[in-house]
Amino acid sequence: MNQNFCFGFTSPDDRLPIGKSGYPPILKHPPPRHQPPATHVTPTSPANSPTSHSPPTETTISLVNLKSKLPPKFQKYASFGIFPKLLLAPVAFLILLGFSLARPFVHIRLYRMVDTRIGHLATNTEMIRLQNLKDNRTGKKKTLIVYCSENWQSSNNILRKLFFRNSLHLRGSLAWLTTQMCRRIKIFHPLHTLKNQDLAIDFGGLIPEGLPTLMFSPSDQRQGEEFLKSCGITNTKFVCLHVRDSAYLKNKIPQLTQKHEFRDSEISTFVAAAETLADMGYTVLRMGSIVKEPLVSMHPRVIDYATNGTRTEFLDVYLGANCTFCVTTGSGWDSIPTIFRRPILFVNHLPLFGSSTITLSVLIHPKILVKRGSELHTLKQLIEMNAANRYNSQAYQDAGVRIRDMSSEELVEVVTEMAQRVEGTFVETQEQKEMQAKLKHILSTHPKLQPSPNYYPIRAQFASCFLSRYPNFLDGLD
Repeated sequence: MNQNFCFGFTSPDDRLPIGKSGYPPILKHPPPRHQPPATHVTPTSPANSPTSHSPPTETTISLVNLKSKLPPKFQKYASFGIFPKLLLAPVAFLILLGFSLARPFVHIRLYRMVDTRIGHLATNTEMIRLQNLKDNRTGKKKTLIVYCSENWQSSNNILRKLFFRNSLHLRGSLAWLTTQMCRRIKIFHPLHTLKNQDLAIDFGGLIPEGLPTLMFSPSDQRQGEEFLKSCGITNTKFVCLHVRDSAYLKNKIPQLTQKHEFRDSEISTFVAAAETLADMGYTVLRMGSIVKEPLVSMHPRVIDYATNGTRTEFLDVYLGANCTFCVTTGSGWDSIPTIFRRPILFVNHLPLFGSSTITLSVLIHPKILVKRGSELHTLKQLIEMNAANRYNSQAYQDAGVRIRDMSSEELVEVVTEMAQRVEGTFVETQEQKEMQAKLKHILSTHPKLQPSPNYYPIRAQFASCFLSRYPNFLDGLD
């Protein structure tokens, strides 16, 4: 089969059910201890492993040799994939024709996946799937989604593979041709591609109300269990810690580095918080694919998974899906625990009012926004300066707002609160409850934050320790 054309199905019999809580199964009895290899985990059976890759075939090698024999003026067109697109154009047309003929029986729509950034790949695709499930429960005619991934490699191939299971999907040049023809040929307009606008914002509460649409196969579970056992995680209590820095964007999208630098943090300030969680019985796994500095700790239950040579795309997904809770500064990776409904704590988080975050059931402790001196800006002042919902470093500088990261002490305090909330032992004072209610009312109704009252439904909470430490934050607002 051509590598650009994939209609993939996986039998539901080889997948595990979700637990009664709505979360994916938590592993209670890992297999015997397994020592991970020094580099990426390599499965022994390509048929059972989601990380295996086939070697180049003779056909692939022949195509490469053929391209090298073309005249120079034609080689550049081959580099842009024009020749494969010309060959696959009739196939794309026939596929769309078949979809159109099936319309009396089932409504087929194309979804153009945004898979170059893991946050969009995870959240946007999960939202599409949840909305489709909801529509199919209430609509007379069922809708079938065809997932179109125009890139052969994505931000996380394992996550994309999980979305492809039991789903119709197209990849590569064939996916591109199909979506383009659907847009440009009138008879195919009813198959129009689903748009990605606002898919990262959960307006309707699909994520908190629905169960995860992804599951791991038994072989996936065994691979994940072996890794957890190798880390000494036998009580299922582990926390994923993801601290954003400049390394990833500098490596992948350098033109965005300066724009997003206000979201970066120093991993060294998180050591005390990680060790506090470790003392509470949790194993802390520092996540990340490309990081600036290692996490240096002598505590045996603090593991720098991002730099110790065991990181794989599969484990990036598996750990985020099965962690007890996640601590993150806000990045694309934390969309994985989001779509698997894991509890999440956002720390050093900006903007204060981020529409894609504030609509999630998460706990937030923001960075501290201060004036030119050291006095804390109130929420009222930040709203008046239009600095409560800014996504650009320069915007904070122009507004005269100085950004201070949370101190190690503040980080220890908030991760302790999060652990207690997850364990059900946190007790909120009456004053904290009143401040939470007041803050939610402000965020839900303020005209500079909401186009209309409750347009963005507020499901997030700010950490109680933040509200207690900065009691003047809400001054001047009703």
